[in-house]
Amino acid sequence: MIQIPICPVCDEPVADQPATHWTTAYRGGTPWWHLTDDSPICAAADGKHSQPVFVEDPFPVDGQTNTWLDEMSRLFAVDGPYDPARLGSAITAAEHLSHWLHTATGPFSALLTLPTPSDVASLIGHLHRTTRLLARVHAQTGSYLLDQARRAHLTSGDDSEGWSEVMEACEDIHTWLQDAADQLAQSAQASGTAWSSARKLVVAGYLAASDTAGADPEEGQQ
Repeated sequence: MIQIPICPVCDEPVADQPATHWTTAYRGGTPWWHLTDDSPICAAADGKHSQPVFVEDPFPVDGQTNTWLDEMSRLFAVDGPYDPARLGSAITAAEHLSHWLHTATGPFSALLTLPTPSDVASLIGHLHRTTRLLARVHAQTGSYLLDQARRAHLTSGDDSEGWSEVMEACEDIHTWLQDAADQLAQSAQASGTAWSSARKLVVAGYLAASDTAGADPEEGQQ
């Protein structure tokens, strides 16, 4: 089951990185931030920043996939045995899941896959988390490629025009990926706000009440 970090004081979803300077704030001891306004997590009774509580997303899982989910959990476990080939496996799995999500959110299939407002809110939460992850991947990948090029350049000791072109190309790639990462981070901030608002509506039951109020009174008599 997916675990969602929630502020224990205001019951709002939080993230462990701010909207600004987010590339340097992943696990550096900084507090958690609300998704809606980028403010730090609410203070606890002692005046210090609260620690988030992790709640389970109630989005239903198809029982027939339990075995597959267990296998994926073992394959990509953080404390599992290290295997560089898992990056290829992760990319391949993501490609399949992206194809499924593309199909599942079509104009007709969405009626089956997103039957309730709670389901929609869960999907928005997934979009937020995935977009934030993609921002990080873009930024880290660009930095890593540039570091690789610099190390190779220093090791070779070659200052030829060919190496200058290679370094210039790597710097351009780094810039493009950082621009993409910044745009993704802004998108994640917007989707996070949408997710928080959707959760409020679902928790308060407003959408359910609206659906009931808008029902055809003759349908209840049949």
